[in-house]
Amino acid sequence: MFDEVAARGWGIVNLMNKRDAVRFYDDRYAQGYMEEWPLEEKQRVLDVIKSLDLPETGMALDFGCGNGFFTDVIKQALPQWDVYGVDISPIAVNKARTKYPHCSFSLVSHGLLDKKGCDFLLTHHVLEHVLDVAESWRVINSYGKSRMSILHILPCGNKGSFEYNLCALRVDGIDKEQGGRFVFEDNGHLRRLTAEQMNDFAASHGFKLVFDLYNYQFFGAIDWISLGSFLSIIEMTDFRKSKDGISALKLMCLRGFFLLLKCMRVPANAIDYKRTMMNRYKYYLFFMMLFVFYPISKLTNVCLRHLTAAEWKRNNHRKNGSEMYLYYTRCA
Repeated sequence: MFDEVAARGWGIVNLMNKRDAVRFYDDRYAQGYMEEWPLEEKQRVLDVIKSLDLPETGMALDFGCGNGFFTDVIKQALPQWDVYGVDISPIAVNKARTKYPHCSFSLVSHGLLDKKGCDFLLTHHVLEHVLDVAESWRVINSYGKSRMSILHILPCGNKGSFEYNLCALRVDGIDKEQGGRFVFEDNGHLRRLTAEQMNDFAASHGFKLVFDLYNYQFFGAIDWISLGSFLSIIEMTDFRKSKDGISALKLMCLRGFFLLLKCMRVPANAIDYKRTMMNRYKYYLFFMMLFVFYPISKLTNVCLRHLTAAEWKRNNHRKNGSEMYLYYTRCA
């Protein structure tokens, strides 16, 4: 997920219909889109699914499965369940079938479940991409049984997160005409929903909120922003588009802070990333070039990851996160 920050388009894709969307995501998945996610994100999703009061067996669906990474997470959390994944991208589905043969995959339109219906459904960072949220909820509803549960994980547009407050400093920071979309969103993101909006969609299909969890209130946002490219940091903190003089000064300070933090993290990130990509002798040479900076750089990374993990454990009930986990059930 975080590798993509360096390649953000700083705009919004003009997807007019499903055919456009299929082409767009086929092209992305052909280039390795979302091949890997941070281990912390995987473990977090795994732990949340394991904590749900689900039976030992059942039928689970990963809606918008992409290359199947989180379909496999569902299978790890629910090993006795039949686990399926659906997506609009044929390339993504084919990759998922190859990589995770213990799960079943199909295109959204191919009736994979044979009208049996699923007991549990997951969407992981899907609803911010779809052309029509209401229609996607209708399709999701068609896959489920009358008694079922849903876990939605997606970017959160609630007020008060670090990202929200940063965007609020800019005249173009939050686009109300594009569903509250933040200015620095990946260009495939078409909106940023709030928890209240999601609850309204859920209620229209008979679902009730069981619990809601939130992530990246502060340290988590600092972690991922400082993992982005230097260019993305500069564009995100563009003080020329500030609302006023005070906002411009705050954006300047944030730019300096994130550029410094980025410089501090580069040596450890580069050394750790290159470990599996270079032959041993070239890697040793590369390591020696950056060795003097490595300890403080690695310590910075470890501290940020620790603070992010602690923030999730301590503050996941606080609604001012920039990522939300919403769990719904329907009894009949």
